Amino acid sequence: MKKLLVTYQVKDADWWLLNNKLEQTVGHLGIRFEFFRKRHSQLVGYIAHIPNEDAMRDILLNTTTVSTRLKENGVLLETIEILEAVPSGGVSQPVVQ
Repeated sequence: MKKLLVTYQVKDADWWLLNNKLEQTVGHLGIRFEFFRKRHSQLVGYIAHIPNEDAMRDILLNTTTVSTRLKENGVLLETIEILEAVPSGGVSQPVVQ
């Protein structure tokens, strides 16, 4: 299972927390979300629990759908930060292809 921490600024954090479409857009892939926000700011975020590599590949292949949803949700695209969880005690190793 992969875990991603994603943060970004939105136009209206209260609206985003009530109306974002993340689960509707990619929930069918088995992805679970935990949502967060920074008090008194427009910074929001989530931890995405991604069950397998196939789900991750589907997300990356459907970037148009994801991008459209982000814009609909008032996400300021230039503020997106994505961190990937790494195994405890180690640094992730590059994938050799």
